[in-house]
Amino acid sequence: MPSSDDVKDVLVVIGLHEDSDQDCNNQLIDEETGLDPATVDAVLDHLWRTDRIEAILGSGGRSPSLEKIRRVLADRERLWGDEGRYEANQSA
Repeated sequence: MPSSDDVKDVLVVIGLHEDSDQDCNNQLIDEETGLDPATVDAVLDHLWRTDRIEAILGSGGRSPSLEKIRRVLADRERLWGDEGRYEANQSA
C-alpha cells in the first residue's frame, strides 16, 4: 500500500495534466513528483485497481504502463469508458 503522501502527490500531478495537451503518463508523473519510478508505478497500480483513476494501458515497459491518465470524479463522465478501467488480466 503506497503512502498517503505519495498518493496525494501523484493525484495532484494527474489533476494538473489530465486535460492538458501533454499526455499524463508514468514518466510525466516521475518527473513532476520527483518520486522513484517504482513508487509511481505502485501508486498508479493502487489508484487504478481501486477505480480512482482511468487510463489506457500502454506498452512502455512499466507495471502498469499507463497513458492518458485521468482522475475518476463523481460529477464527471468517464472519458475512456470501460476501456479505461482496471481489469485483472491487463496488469502484469
